Formats: sequence, structure tokens, C-alpha cells
Amino acid sequence: MKSVFLLVCVMAMAAPANGEIYKWTDSQGGVHFTDNSDKIPAKYRNKARAIDVTPEKEQVPSQTQKQDVSSTDLYGGHDEEWWRSRYKALRDEMKGIQDNLPAKKDELTVLGRRRTLYHKPSDRISSNDLKAEIEKDEARITDLQKQLQDLDASAAKSSVPMDWRK
Repeated sequence: MKSVFLLVCVMAMAAPANGEIYKWTDSQGGVHFTDNSDKIPAKYRNKARAIDVTPEKEQVPSQTQKQDVSSTDLYGGHDEEWWRSRYKALRDEMKGIQDNLPAKKDELTVLGRRRTLYHKPSDRISSNDLKAEIEKDEARITDLQKQLQDLDASAAKSSVPMDWRK
């Protein structure tokens, strides 16, 4: 029972902390403040105004707000990992095709000689298929180079640091 009484007393003491502050101006232009309306002189009570002074809660940005802020700070709407991975993917694909291209061209040369010597239809078909594959690889390299140039232009426009483009 004593703890309930103590709790009620503490709550009653805390209530005035959120009370009102009264402001009034006297006849000489002086501004006065008080937290007790009884302390306002009778001739100024009708001009006194209550001011709300309850403290505002500081808003802590939520996790989603923090993400929104960081996404606006990104380069072209993408972070460092995106830029690096995009460059790496294009360069790796281009390197893989370029590394295999000489072997395919050598094989085409061998098939061309075999076709000349033996005149087999299967050699001609293999040769034509390989030639078409080489042309497709060369077209893909050209396309990847164009994509890399476009990515460079976009990175330059977004002020992406040079070390992210490596």
C-alpha cells in the first residue's frame, strides 16, 4: 500500500513539469513569465497567454530513413559494390571470349586445310559452324566494348571515383 501511495505522490509531482507557462506584457512593455496564474497581477490577467512548453521528442531516423539518405548519396543511384561488380562482369566476360578466340581461329585454319585435302561434307559443316561461332564471339566482344564505354560514360556523369572503375 505504501508503494502505491509513493507512486501516486511521484506522479503528482511530475504533473506540474508539463504545466503551462503564462506570459504577459506590463504597461511599460516589459514581458513577464510565470508558471502560476495566481502570480499574474489582476489588471494583466485578461491579457496573459498560456504558452505550451512541453518538450518535443527528438525524432531518431528509422532504418528505412537511413537507407533512403544513403541511397541519395550514391553515385548514379548505385553503391561502390555495384560499380565494381558491373565493370568486373563485363571485363571478365570479354577476357574469357578473347582468350578462347585464338584457339578457335587456329582450329578453323586446321579445318580449312582438312576440307581442302579431303573434301568431306562433315569438314565443311564443322568449318562453317566454327566460322559462325567465331563471328558471334567477335560480335559479342564488340557489344561488350560498347557496354563498357557506356558504363564509363555513365560513371563519368555520376562522378564515380576512378579506382571503382578498375
